[in-house]
Amino acid sequence: MTKVKEQAIGLLQGMPDDKIIYVLDILRGLKGLVESESDSRIGAQPPLTAMGILNEYANADLIPLEEDAWRRAVVKKHADS
Repeated sequence: MTKVKEQAIGLLQGMPDDKIIYVLDILRGLKGLVESESDSRIGAQPPLTAMGILNEYANADLIPLEEDAWRRAVVKKHADS
């Protein structure tokens, strides 16, 4: 086993069991991405990005607010100071 995989397993072992399900969903998505990349042909659709894989978990009502979220957070932080 490589050092990187050992580090990943060490991180997983330190996580509570009820949170591991989220990691498994991400890993399944990444596995599918890797498999689709190996099967891709010239002219095929570009591979999904990590954000594309996680898109199914997004709150559709909040997506329009993402563009301006960073600015609002900075303004709020400075206003609270």
